[in-house]
Amino acid sequence: MRRFAARWEGNEKMQDNPLDAELERKLETWADSQSDAELRLEIQRKVRGLLMSSLTPVRPLPSQSRLVLAFLAVFAVCAAGLIAVMDKAGFHLMTGAQMGWMTAILACGGILFSLALAWRMVPGSRQSFPLWLVLALAGIGVIGGIALFFPWQASHVFVSEGWPCAAMELMIAVPATAIFWLLARRGALFASAGLGAVLTGLAVFLALTPLQFQCMFQQAPHLLVWHAGTAAVLIGLGALIGELMRHRWMS
Repeated sequence: MRRFAARWEGNEKMQDNPLDAELERKLETWADSQSDAELRLEIQRKVRGLLMSSLTPVRPLPSQSRLVLAFLAVFAVCAAGLIAVMDKAGFHLMTGAQMGWMTAILACGGILFSLALAWRMVPGSRQSFPLWLVLALAGIGVIGGIALFFPWQASHVFVSEGWPCAAMELMIAVPATAIFWLLARRGALFASAGLGAVLTGLAVFLALTPLQFQCMFQQAPHLLVWHAGTAAVLIGLGALIGELMRHRWMS
C-alpha cells in the first residue's frame, strides 16, 4: 500500500520534474531487485533446513573385499553344515579327482557370484567381470567338470532317480537366496534381472555343493540334467523375478 502511494505521488511529480521521475524509477527497480534477492535467500534457507532435517547418519559399507569374504563365509558355513547333516553317499562313490575338481569348481562359482553381488551393493563401483561372463564361466565350469570327470551312463529309471535331487536343490536354494538377500540389503540394491540372477546363482552353487556329495547317482547324464539343469532353471527364474520387481517399482 505504501509502495502504491509512493508510486502515485511519484507519478504526480513526474509531470513537474523529469529528473525526479527518473530517480523514482531507479529506486523502484532497486527495491524490486532487493526484495527478490531476499525472497531467494529465504527459499534457500528453507530448502537447506528441510534437507538437513531429513538427513540421518548411516553406517558406511565395508570394503568390497570384506563383503566378498562375508558372503563366502556364509557360503562355506552353510555348505559344511548341510554336508554334515545330509547323506554322504557321494563321498563313497566319487574318486579323489572327482571330489577335488567338483569342490574347486563349485568354490570358484561361489567366489564369482560373491564378487558380482558385492559389486551390485555399491552403485557405480567398478565391475571387473560383466554378468554374462560370470554366468558363462560358472556354467562352463560345472558342465565341463561333469562332462569330463563322470561316466556317461544313463539309468533306465532316469526320471524317478532324478527328480528328488531337483527337489532337494530347490529346497536348499530358496532359503539360501533369502539369506543372501538379507545380507546384501545393507547396500544400495536396485531390482533388476542381473540382481536376481546373481542372488540365485550364489544360492544355487551353495545348494549344488552338499547335493554333489550326498547324491548316489554319480553319472554325467544325471548330474547334467537334474543338478546343472535345475540350477540353470533356478537362475533364470531369479532373473525373471528381478526383472518383474524392477517393472513393479518403476510403475
